[in-house]
Parts: sequence; C-alpha cells; structure tokens
Amino acid sequence: MVSVVDTLIPEGPQGRILIVEDSQFFMHVLKRRIGQDLGFDIIAAETLAEARAAIAAHGADLFLCLIDLILPDAPNGEIVDLMTENKLPTVVFTGAFSEDLREQVLSLNVIDYVTKDSPASLEYLVSMVRRLCLNSLLKAIVVDDSKTARAYIRDLLRLYRFQVLEAANGEEALELLKEHPDARLVVTDYYMPKVDGFELTKQIRKTHSRAQLAVIGVSTGGSAPLSARFIKYGANDFINKPFLREEFFCRIAQNMDNLDYINALSQAAQLDPLTGLHNRRFLYEAAGKSLAAALRAGGRPAVAVVDLDNFKAINDTYGHDVGDQVLVALAEVLRTTIKRKSDIVARFGGEEFNIFTPDLHPALAFTFFDGVRAAVGEKCIDIPNIGTIQVTCSIGVTVQAEEDLRIMIQRADALLYRAKETGRNRVVVDNPAASEQATDTPHSVAPPATTPSEV
Repeated sequence: MVSVVDTLIPEGPQGRILIVEDSQFFMHVLKRRIGQDLGFDIIAAETLAEARAAIAAHGADLFLCLIDLILPDAPNGEIVDLMTENKLPTVVFTGAFSEDLREQVLSLNVIDYVTKDSPASLEYLVSMVRRLCLNSLLKAIVVDDSKTARAYIRDLLRLYRFQVLEAANGEEALELLKEHPDARLVVTDYYMPKVDGFELTKQIRKTHSRAQLAVIGVSTGGSAPLSARFIKYGANDFINKPFLREEFFCRIAQNMDNLDYINALSQAAQLDPLTGLHNRRFLYEAAGKSLAAALRAGGRPAVAVVDLDNFKAINDTYGHDVGDQVLVALAEVLRTTIKRKSDIVARFGGEEFNIFTPDLHPALAFTFFDGVRAAVGEKCIDIPNIGTIQVTCSIGVTVQAEEDLRIMIQRADALLYRAKETGRNRVVVDNPAASEQATDTPHSVAPPATTPSEV
C-alpha cells in the first residue's frame, strides 16, 4: 500500500543503493521495495569481493549501502570494515543479533542496525530509506553553546543525510533561520547564553508553525516540567541527554514524517485530484488575499473564466475517461501558458477553469487571454484507439476590480456566456478599449473512426 509520504519522494532520487546480501529471497524483496517502489538504481552484491568491486566502480555515486553482516567470504562482519574504510553511509540488515554485536556495529558509525526477524523489520527498513532520501533535501539547524555537544548532534544529523547548519545560541539560530527560512528542523539545547531554548522556540513560532518546521528541545537531566514547558512554548518534541542514537533517529524521523503528512494533506486539500491544478477552495483563499493586496498596492487585477466548448459532446461520444484526458490536457496548456508565479490557475468545477492575475493592464487583457485561447485550440490530444482530438475554449474576462473576488468571478462568468452565445472559441473582455474577436475554426463532434477525429 502506498502511503501519503510515498508521494513526496522526489522522482529519480540522486545516487544509487548498494545491497550486499547473499540471500536470493531478501535480495529480491529489497530490489522490489527499494528499487521499484522508491525509484533507486540498485547495485547488487552477494559477497565481500563483489561489494569491493562495486565500490571501486560506483563508490562516488552511492547514496546508501544496505549490508548483511555474514557473507560467504566474510563470516565475521568484515563487510562493515569495508564500508567504514570507504566512509559510506551504511545500514546493517541482518539475521544475526546480540546486544554486544549491536553495540559493536553501531560504534563503527553505521546509521542503524536492523534485524531480519519479522515483516515489520522490512517495513522499518524501507521507511528508513525513504526518510533518508527525503532528509537529503532538508536543512536542519543545531543550536547548543557546547561545541562538543553541538558537534555530536551535527554529526548524527549528517549521518542521517540532513544538510546541517550550526549555531552557538538562540540569537545566532534566529539569524540563520532568516538566511534559511526553508529549514525544516531545529534541534536546540535549553541552557544557552543570550537567547535560551525556550525563548528561541517562542521566537521561531512567530514565523514558522509546527506544521512548517519541527523544533526538538534537548537538555541534560531535563525534568518533566522542562519537557512540558518546551512543548507549551511550541516545540514538537523533547529528548533528554544523554540519549540512545536509535531513539534520537526515531524521534527525528517521526517528527519529520509528521511534517510530511501534514504537508501532503494540505496539498491534497488545495489541489484538484484530476488535473493537479489548484481547486476552488484554494482559489477563494489565495486569490482573495492576493486581490486585497493588489488593491492596496494599486494593482490592476483581472479574473478570467475558461470553459471548454462542446465538452458534453466529448463525454457523450467518447466516454468520461476520454473527457478526463481532455481536461488534463487543457490543464497542462493553462499551466504552461500562465507562467507568472503571481497568477493563480484553478479548476473551478467540471470543464470550467479560473485564472486570477493581480496586475494586468486592461488594454492588454484581450491579447493575453486570446493567447491562452489560441494555445488551447492548437493542442493536439492523442487518445489511444481514437486518434487525435482538438478542442476549443471560450473565455470571459473582467478587468473591473472589486473588493469581493466572488463578484469578479460572477462578472467573468457572465462574459463567458456571452462568448458562448456569440459563437464560442472567443474571448470577451469587459474593457471598452479591448475589442472582442473570435476564431471561427470549424468544430464538430464525430464518432470514433479509424482516422483521427476532431472535436
């Protein structure tokens, strides 16, 4: 089953994963779960000798190594020494377990030690690889006035693939956060000069919510009240020092996963699931705020409603699956044609789309949106077993600013109906300086045939 976080894995993760495993069963499972599901290129080795050759050939490209401890030509864990010598990030995944062996392996600076004792262990391993992949894209800030303690946490976070920044106190951390507002994690001590962990957390929460950035407090001999106060001031979690490395990583992973889930759910609530464009809810929230800001700044906002011509005929003739493909193609045309970051493109419902631009000179409105209309008409949509479909759209545009976005949408919708009534495939703008024009390209609906059809 694919989780919400799976959707956040970047396409084509950078680097490769070396799997050193002599069990054909586990090798097959890991190739499928990590290679196919997560999209990594897998380099397989069954022996120490093969692993050494793989490192010689691909060492610089290795993102991670997953190794078994006991191999046919290395029965005493020599494979770990090979990884350590080459300074490769390594996770041990093995059936061999004892507390002494675990302590010995972890002391060699491997990321983790996972035993093959249940399906849950495999899920944990896959989740860890996914987390490490995501961590490599994230910035973390370590805040501690003790250089030794700061270096220890810094090295742990680097081992877990974060991009790590350091600060000796809360004041420095706040400056770093101004320079790197996209940081996703802050690990901070409590006892520090100038600005302590409590005050740092309070200041962070003025600009970054719990859903944007995770703050984890740490302190030597921290009491229950200390932990509670950290969390009340806005921290996501608290860890007492000294801590087990495994506990530290599990806490970090859990907090970052929570941020990813919240982000994924937020995106799902704002995006149209079919086209990937923003949805009506996002349009009203984001465009409403942008409209207010544009009016304060003296901007010239415009709202357009775009509607496909004869879309019902497409659904009736070819079916709703083809209709969905046409909508996805239209969304892609709008996405590539409306390039300004300040503009908002949203699917309003059915075959109707809305475009909000916070500043567009009224005299240019017709030319701008007629370019959108032309791009839609030029798009050739290849449908398997049917052929090529071409569609046209009608667009209503209002350049008369209102404080209420809904009024502007209603006005643009009325102009859209005028475009439909006067022949379709045209743009109608309520600016007297903009002429209304149309392209009278013939359009018809034909049943599927052996030759490409036009709609």
